[in-house]
Amino acid sequence: MKIWKKILIIALCVIAFAALVMVGLMCRAYYDKYHSYCYWESVSEQVSEHIIMVHGHKGQESYVRLQDTRNGHYTTPRLNHVYLNEYDTEDSLVVFRTHDRLRGYLNTHTGQIVIPAQYERAWNFREGVAAVLKDGVVSFLLPDGSPAFPQSFPIHYFDDYSEIAFQFHDGLCVMRTMNNQWGLIDKQGQWAIAPVYSMIDAPYHGYRRVCDGMHYGLVTKAGEPFLPTEYDDIRRASDGRGWILVKDGLAQEVDFDFHVLEPFVHDGIHLLSYIDSYRDESYEAYEQGETDPRFFRFDIGSNSGVIDAKGKVIIPAIYYNVRMVNEDLFEIEVTYTGERLLFDTNGHCVGTSSRE
Repeated sequence: MKIWKKILIIALCVIAFAALVMVGLMCRAYYDKYHSYCYWESVSEQVSEHIIMVHGHKGQESYVRLQDTRNGHYTTPRLNHVYLNEYDTEDSLVVFRTHDRLRGYLNTHTGQIVIPAQYERAWNFREGVAAVLKDGVVSFLLPDGSPAFPQSFPIHYFDDYSEIAFQFHDGLCVMRTMNNQWGLIDKQGQWAIAPVYSMIDAPYHGYRRVCDGMHYGLVTKAGEPFLPTEYDDIRRASDGRGWILVKDGLAQEVDFDFHVLEPFVHDGIHLLSYIDSYRDESYEAYEQGETDPRFFRFDIGSNSGVIDAKGKVIIPAIYYNVRMVNEDLFEIEVTYTGERLLFDTNGHCVGTSSRE
């Protein structure tokens, strides 16, 4: 066979093999596009004027990436999550997370990554500053990635829902020490309130809730003491009108100017029944007991007390549980494993329970 024929056969074989490879790649791309291995969902959300976030998944892996609507180009690689800033739209840099769980920052106006993923935790910019956690140390960044101030803060980070965001509000940011003492720092990284509390909340209507380990109080958004730490609890009213202040087994609702809205509030009122046998605490015995229309158990948090039918407090809600012994006596369980006391209908302790 002449040499040119051999060369032609080899060339045709190479072309045929290349065509087969090309067809295979095209089939794979078609499968990836229209089957479960790689599927782009149609759901997207607007990030800024020209940037949208597209959600998709590949195999078992979900991801997002940003796209510029002006040219259709993707501006980021596939990311695990983008934490859009819902509360402070003036700061255009937001946190993104990669699939290896590292955080960085991207610009929502351009869609471009500006601070590469390198942090274990990161919080969105607020008031031009952002906190990041790396190697157990919290530090603060400016939008160009440089330090906002030289101070950094070693902490024990708790990866649960109790963690509060390290973000500035009115020039102050919560911070804590290695022994879990909380304070407030300013934008120079100095302690505006020394770390003496066991907890400090984010501001709510101009005030921060603080706790000294046992009792709650309020400080102003400037960090000045407002209500002393002498309350058993301070929480937001469920109706959004103000605060619930709990002290000495009683609770009241006040508005945001601390005018009393409701002098007596509770978390539930329940009928009290006599138990047929004082020593029988079974469900059946309780169900057969006669209810007493004169008295009711009321709850504040996990504690209970007694009020009468006119709403007068007989026993404040500072005990674990309340039962009726007879027409003249209540049995009070001090704690769920503790002693039991007997109180009369005037709210006076008259002895201890004889039940085991």
